[in-house]
Amino acid sequence: MKHTLVVTLFLVAGCLILFTASPASAADGKAIFLNKCGSCHKGGGEAAAFAPTKYASTQWERFFARNKHKRKKDISGDFSEADLIAVKNYLVNHAADSDQPEAVGLR
Repeated sequence: MKHTLVVTLFLVAGCLILFTASPASAADGKAIFLNKCGSCHKGGGEAAAFAPTKYASTQWERFFARNKHKRKKDISGDFSEADLIAVKNYLVNHAADSDQPEAVGLR
């Protein structure tokens, strides 16, 4: 009985941690995109300016899954994993084929 109670408490605690600790939201993704990505991707920066509608959602998914940014500049030291997930979610959620395409981006 005592063992079952302990196991149940650990399961409940684990579920609470898992479901209440949320990664960065899409709103955070937009802020990170505008500020961190914008440091290079704004007009006059070292990289081309773009908006989330540059690609379809599957293209953004593939871009991040294959770490394609690394081909031109390794940004792994500049972004946490949570930051990259938030930016990816923002770009996917506002891609050209999304329900809420966002053509305003970095200019």
